[in-house]
Amino acid sequence: MVVHWCILVLLSQVQRGSMAREKNMEYMLSQELMHNYDKTIRPAFDSRQALNVTFGLSLTQIIDLDERNQILTTNCWLNQAWIDYNLIWNSSEWGNISVIRIPIIKLWTPDIILYNNADTGYSDAIVSTNAIVSNDGNITWLAAAIFKSSCRINVRYFPFDEQNCILKFASWTYDASQMDILKNSEEADLTNYVANGEWKLISLKEVRNVMYYSCCPEAYPDVTYTIQLRRRPLYYVFNLILPCVLITAVALLGFYMPSDSGEKVTLGITTLLSMTVFLMLVAESMPPTSEEIPLIGKYKYISLAS
Repeated sequence: MVVHWCILVLLSQVQRGSMAREKNMEYMLSQELMHNYDKTIRPAFDSRQALNVTFGLSLTQIIDLDERNQILTTNCWLNQAWIDYNLIWNSSEWGNISVIRIPIIKLWTPDIILYNNADTGYSDAIVSTNAIVSNDGNITWLAAAIFKSSCRINVRYFPFDEQNCILKFASWTYDASQMDILKNSEEADLTNYVANGEWKLISLKEVRNVMYYSCCPEAYPDVTYTIQLRRRPLYYVFNLILPCVLITAVALLGFYMPSDSGEKVTLGITTLLSMTVFLMLVAESMPPTSEEIPLIGKYKYISLAS
């Protein structure tokens, strides 16, 4: 009886020891991979070859479109993947561990940035997360970010306007001979998109370009996303257009009043002041540009002149 009890205790200790070794195996693997790892060196198989980086973007929300400052604020999820030949291991030698998570700040990362950035705090825009590292060296970096990008606003048909804003992502220092940026899919991802109350998303298109800049003779690939937005005009119809139409109708009624009536002058001054107030409301929401004048603004100036 005592012998059986000792055997059971011994077996339980051996099992706990093996489980402890399995738990520490991932830690030892991480330490082994990070030993002498230099995150400042591009992890290409051959330094003469370009490192392929697949880039993808998932648009989750249009937070705001500031027409006056011409800045688009978006909430996006980024998906970047590449192969790091310094992080390859044989899973059979490490307890069949084929995937581990490593903080992204410990690894080499492509310096892909938003070219048309309009945020002074861009370095804090991307949330630092873990990278998913596979035993074949494949690294997947999933990150969330809130971007503020410059967007040229066309106010001609306000409030029935459409805007086209771009998000241009490319490497800042690596040219096409050192790093090639590829699309991870043919279409942009909108599966997690949350609708905006002011703007309706018409389309999100992505295209890969190869650009040449005045600074350098080398080619620089980029992935550009074009966001097409259409304004929802219901708010402006009830709060801006309908009052203007009613004021114009009241002003026209003034022509039917007798010329010697004192109320005719009072009515004309009242309508003039009302038109001026609504004209100021339009001017406050529009960017200070001389390229286009909104049609509604032209209508109000004509109404004032008449």
